[in-house]
Amino acid sequence: MLESEFSGNLVEICPTGVFTDKTHSERYNRKWDMQFAPSICQQCSIGCNISPGERYGELRRIENRYNGTVNHYFLCDRGRFGYGYVNLKDRPRQPVQRRGDDFITLNAEQAMQGAADILRQSKKVIGIGSPRASIESNFALRELVGAENFYTGIAQGEQERLQLALKVLREGGIYTPALREIESYDAVLVLGEDVTQTGARVALAVRQAVKGKAREMAAAQKVADWQIAAILNIGQRAKHPLFVSNVDSTRLDDIAAWTYRAPVENQARLGFCDCPCAGQYRACG
Repeated sequence: MLESEFSGNLVEICPTGVFTDKTHSERYNRKWDMQFAPSICQQCSIGCNISPGERYGELRRIENRYNGTVNHYFLCDRGRFGYGYVNLKDRPRQPVQRRGDDFITLNAEQAMQGAADILRQSKKVIGIGSPRASIESNFALRELVGAENFYTGIAQGEQERLQLALKVLREGGIYTPALREIESYDAVLVLGEDVTQTGARVALAVRQAVKGKAREMAAAQKVADWQIAAILNIGQRAKHPLFVSNVDSTRLDDIAAWTYRAPVENQARLGFCDCPCAGQYRACG
């Protein structure tokens, strides 16, 4: 059994068809019978490039689309196989209005007119967004009800921490690297996040960074980067240091030089101690 967040890539690189896409084989059709279009994966915040394939109005397959600065040739299994909800038969496809105990199906024009009438007749309207909704949807709702009447749908304490993190990123002089750049780093600290679950492609880049020590040692011996066996032999167990802090175990613990388990508050304090710009800000409790 393959225990990897990237096992689906075997389907694309296997030249003999030994590894097959079981989700696609249930409704199989030839690749040249599908219509593909360039798109961006929405399963996490990385933004991997994908090519979704459609047949008879049904999404049948997701394939990787190469992007040298983001996902390269790899796509995680969540991005590759997590599209099933799109084809659900009971998925809401039209606006529905409740009238008494009955639900009435409306068309788009009727729904928009009904919502507009409610907003015009109301004296004060609030909008409750969601961190699960898109940025565009939250922004549209905020513009509709006004910034003073918009609520993010996030608890106040968490909202304050998010605002502080955003302020640090904007004003603290902290550089946000691309995935390719992460692979070149010689030390990594993962603070309060299991990146394998929230952004698997980042976790893969971190693994490449940890293994970079062996590649550096091999390069000093003039060994080409594609000679993997020689690199492993020269590097042995040499790794760049990875430090992982989380409330529980993570999938990167196996290559970490140091792990720390603590409540979120203690991890926040650790982050401010390590951050070079920590003196400018106050940690939220």
